[in-house]
Amino acid sequence: MTNLINDLRRHLSDDVIIQLSKQLGAQDPNQVKAASQIISELLVSALSKDASSQERGGGLFGAIEKDHDGGILGDLMGVLSGQKKVNNPKTMNGAGIISHLLGNRQLEAAQVIGQQSGLDIFKSGVLMQLIAPIAMGVVGQKTKSSGLDLGGLASILLGGGQQQAQGRQGNSGGSFIEKLLDQDGDGSMMDDLLSMGMKILQK
Repeated sequence: MTNLINDLRRHLSDDVIIQLSKQLGAQDPNQVKAASQIISELLVSALSKDASSQERGGGLFGAIEKDHDGGILGDLMGVLSGQKKVNNPKTMNGAGIISHLLGNRQLEAAQVIGQQSGLDIFKSGVLMQLIAPIAMGVVGQKTKSSGLDLGGLASILLGGGQQQAQGRQGNSGGSFIEKLLDQDGDGSMMDDLLSMGMKILQK
């Protein structure tokens, strides 16, 4: 089965990583690249979990059909740099995608991504939001090109997740993702980050 994690990572080319680094104000693109590798696995795993749920799978499939056809991948650099406009604003709503997939687990995810990549927690959180539309685009492109229904989408996503899981045994990133996605929660990362930032300022 197609490994969607690797498909996503192929779109995160060196040029894309440099562009994302500029948007984040990150000094070291290598940290951004390392973080993006973890985020790729996290997002596809979260999408797999959604697709396998009867309650959430229909909503995911509907969002892909309406808002994520993979068109942004044709000129990803243009989209990220703002030189190419996207007609549907929901296509690039990374904050909304991440909120749906991770809920109040976003802050914990950003913390661990930052610890493993060296990128600070705030930039890690924003990077998740920047990569999320690309992940949805990859999944949407596959769904459209293969004419998948919800069952087919779930099969492709779960196949990609399982292949990656087999290759990450003993990997701390893998165990963090599995633990994180086993939790339930719904919340706003921006609220959490604001709360944490206020605590830091009060020290």
